[in-house]
Parts: sequence; structure tokens; C-alpha cells
Amino acid sequence: AQSMTCLRCHSAASTPNLINWNGSIHALNEVSCFNCHKLHAGPQQKLGRLEQYDACVTCHVSVKMEFSQSSHHPVPEHKMTCTDCHDPHNSSNSTNLKGMQVKAVCTRCHMEYQGPFVYEHADVTEDCTNCHNPHGSPNNNLLAVSQPFLCMQCHSGHHGNRSDQGTLINNEMK
Repeated sequence: AQSMTCLRCHSAASTPNLINWNGSIHALNEVSCFNCHKLHAGPQQKLGRLEQYDACVTCHVSVKMEFSQSSHHPVPEHKMTCTDCHDPHNSSNSTNLKGMQVKAVCTRCHMEYQGPFVYEHADVTEDCTNCHNPHGSPNNNLLAVSQPFLCMQCHSGHHGNRSDQGTLINNEMK
């Protein structure tokens, strides 16, 4: 109801980023404009880079914990903001991403992984989060599981059954 008061003036016609507000995750969970914005504070009602992280992690505590890990995107350092990847007002997908696929969001900054590649890894074609935690991880490069265990979840380990090794062992015995 509080958001509807704001939307009377800040409708989709005057504020295009609110066009899908009523179907957004925040609206469906009864988060109102006042939870994040100061009422009629002029330019200060829009959250700046320094304020945005604090406002988001007030509710998203698990994300704050992920950002405290050794490998994380530089959001707490204010080199990135939550809205670089997420759209809190206008997105209709479950994580408020600024794209329909995770890879589309990731490759906006990480263009070197956009492809197409001659030998493309199947899991990477659609969703980077198959291997990476987007907010933070205790492993290097935001990996969900440390190496080599990450790869071994899908690929069998190397056995070292090379024919030249057998020859070497047999020659040493003689």
C-alpha cells in the first residue's frame, strides 16, 4: 500500500524503471519504497554507491556474509554496486538480475568469457554459477568448490595409464 502511494506520481510513464514493480520480488514480499528510500529527500532519496550496499545487506544478510569471504566481487569496497547486476525495481526474475540469463549479466564485465569458443565447456554456455558463487567464496576466483574437486564433480579423475610409464617401469626392473 505504501508503494502504491509513491507509484501514483512515480508511475511507469514518468519513471520507466518502475514498469514491472508490481510483479517484482520486492513488491511481492511487501518491501515498500520507504524500506530503501527516504521520503521526499530530493536527490538524497536515490541511493548512492556508498549507501546502496548497506541498504541491500540490511535484508540480504546471507549475501553480506558471502561478501565477507576472501574471494568476492568488490561490492563492500564500493568499486561495484548491487545494481550493477541486479535491478531492484524492474526485474521479474527470481534474483532481480539485469538479464534473462546469468551468463548475460556476468559477461557484461567479463567479456573474455562471452564466446563463442571452438571448444566450449558445456556448463559455461548458460550459467556461470554452476562453478562460481557470484557474491563470494573461500576459494580463489569465486569458485564454489576448490580445485581439483570442482572439476571432479562432473569429470572423472586422471588415472595416469600411459603406455610409456609401463615401459619405464619395466626397463628399470631389468
